[in-house]
Amino acid sequence: MTRSTIENFSMANQAEGHVAFRLQGVDHLPVMAQEESCHILKQYFDFLDSSLSSQEESVDIGLLQEMLLEISLLLRSGKSPLRDDAYLRLLNRLTAIYAKGLKVENDWAFASTAANFADILESISQRYQDYDYSHSVGLLLHYMDKLFNYQEESWIDVFEHLLSMPDSIRIMQQLKNQHLQEIQNWVEEGVDNLFTIRDEQFELIANLDKRTEDLKKEIVKREQALLNVKQAADREGIAVLLHQQERREIESLNEKQLAHHAERKAKLEIIKLLDDNIQEFADRLTEIRRSTLIRLVWRNPDTPK
Repeated sequence: MTRSTIENFSMANQAEGHVAFRLQGVDHLPVMAQEESCHILKQYFDFLDSSLSSQEESVDIGLLQEMLLEISLLLRSGKSPLRDDAYLRLLNRLTAIYAKGLKVENDWAFASTAANFADILESISQRYQDYDYSHSVGLLLHYMDKLFNYQEESWIDVFEHLLSMPDSIRIMQQLKNQHLQEIQNWVEEGVDNLFTIRDEQFELIANLDKRTEDLKKEIVKREQALLNVKQAADREGIAVLLHQQERREIESLNEKQLAHHAERKAKLEIIKLLDDNIQEFADRLTEIRRSTLIRLVWRNPDTPK
């Protein structure tokens, strides 16, 4: 398969002034030689590196996620068999790209595509284990921590890819024995649903507030109507009966309003508990990231900080 043939299997997509050469799927591709696979992967990584490094708010994160997924599908397809030297270059390039996210003020694009980074890393780790994954895994811990604090559900995807990496990799042995099981325990207790549950409580409170406001308006309306009846009544007996009936209805509305206030207070207490749990887990993630990176730096001063 020649390079021109590869280009026939690719299409050029214009995005933010750049041209990205993307595969039209993987199933139709023949098995490629390493040189041909590396040529395709280099185009993807060059575009990824340029886009993430640009620090532009207009970066198409969805496009980058799609392209990273295409890389993963290509690697998993068996259509691009690579030797160890190619895996080494690929891992070094990908790790270097995402290490840049530690040095920029706006790391949103890096964090938003970190789950795809984790997917590729996990895929390669199943085929190539004679690599020091400590830098790459340290980056994934960093972005997993960031994503949780950004309240992005993809933090759990990063975690699951880490959990799926082979135990034969030294850094994974340490992490699984010391920290990943702890995170897994939190996940089993529902930590990945905390933000959703909290959002639901806020939504319920918003609905309560609307109903309470409607009750207030109704009470004001009825009290004004009662006043008008009292002022306009010609016969005292009828006026008293109307007054008593209307007053009971107003009292019933006031009771509903008090019930809404009590329900709102209860939901705020639930939110406080959820916030405490979220903060506890966020602090623990940060501690895990920092302690792991400290050990890595102590072992290897070149580890990205």
